[in-house]
Order: sequence, then structure tokens, then C-alpha cells
Amino acid sequence: MFGLVARSSRRLLSSTRVVAMVPPVTRVTNVNVACRTFNSATEDVSEEVTSLPDNRFEGVAQPFDKKIAGILAQPLDDAEVILAKDGTLTVSHEFYKGVLNKAFGVGGWALVPCGEIVDLEDLYEMGKDNNFVTKIREYSLYCHERFVSQAIGETSFYPGKQYYSEATEKIKFSALMRCCKDLGVANELWNKRWSDTWKSKYAVQEWVENTTNGRKNQLWKRRDDDWSWPYKKTTFQKTY
Repeated sequence: MFGLVARSSRRLLSSTRVVAMVPPVTRVTNVNVACRTFNSATEDVSEEVTSLPDNRFEGVAQPFDKKIAGILAQPLDDAEVILAKDGTLTVSHEFYKGVLNKAFGVGGWALVPCGEIVDLEDLYEMGKDNNFVTKIREYSLYCHERFVSQAIGETSFYPGKQYYSEATEKIKFSALMRCCKDLGVANELWNKRWSDTWKSKYAVQEWVENTTNGRKNQLWKRRDDDWSWPYKKTTFQKTY
């Protein structure tokens, strides 16, 4: 009888230690921590695990009033558009913030992080001094205490050549831009026909040479801008 009680006590203590210490888990199991999904085969799951709040999506799919909807859907002014050298059209971080502040009031909206910044892949080998890491973070956009949208922000981080704080801001802006798409803010940028029309009016693609390494590429610029260092306009002839 005493031996049976002793063995039962040992089993109980063993079970208690497993719950308290949370030993490493090797099997693949997804668990929700805050807003993020962790893979227990590759990440630490020893921290406190919490479930998502039941009211996280409260108010979703309920239309905002006509005044707010009108502000969000205002046509994009051509002058607000920023042209990247690869031809991508964007608007500034300040533009999105300005529209949200005007529609919902200062403090009436928030971009909430749903986890920590994660390295998407190992360090990319791009040659000496050009290695980079792709970093991502998920965010949720709330307006007037209502869930609106969720998106992943992303950027390429170059260790030793870029401030980490700058990379985190780019991740946040990337997520904000994607979340605002669901509100209709600057939706013209996602319309290829609109983008092509804007480029035909305001932009030109030319052959330029990078004076630091002699490489030639076709890049975009606004018609009323000049090429600045390290680029200069050039001609390109195919060699066979």
C-alpha cells in the first residue's frame, strides 16, 4: 500500500514539474501568443500563452458615416505621388497619417503591432557589403476602436549600412499602406491603368549610368527633374 502511494506521488510531482517548467517542444504545433502564431518547432514557447480577445473583431463590417467615407475616398492629387527609380508609384507616410487624422481625428486610430519583428529568411548573400535580411512584422489597424484591417509590413535591412530604427519605420509604413488599401485610401496606386496614365503625363524612363561603378540601367524620373549624383544620362548600345 505504501509503495503504491509513493509511486502515485512521484507521478503527480513529475506532472507538476512539466507544467511549471514547460520543457522544449519538438513537435510542430501552432499556438496563439497575443496576435501572432508561433511555430513551436523553431521558436520559444516557454513564455505565457494567451488567447485572442473575444471582442478583437468587434464592429467589423459596419460602415463608417458618410463624412468619414467621403474623406477616405477623396481622389488622389497627382502632386502627392512619389515616383521611385524603378517606376513604382507611392505616397508618403505623412499622407496616410494625414488622411486618417482628418477622417477619424488625432488619436482616433491606431496601428497595433501583432508580435515582434521577425527575420523572414537567413542573411541573403549579395556580395561584399551588400548582404541584407528581410524583416517582417504584422500589424492591425483600428479606427474609432473598431478593427479595420490587418497586414504584414516588410523591408530589406542592410546590417552595417542602415539604422535599425529606420528599418522598423519602413516595416510600419509598409503595413499601414496595405491596411489603408482596405479603406480606399490612395487606391489609384493599385490601378495599373491609372498608374500608366500618370507616368505618361509626368514621368520618363531613360538610360543612365551609375558613376560609382559604371553600370547602366533604365530608370524612371519626373519630367521636371534632373538626374542627380551618382546618376548621369547616357546612351546604351548592345554588344554582341
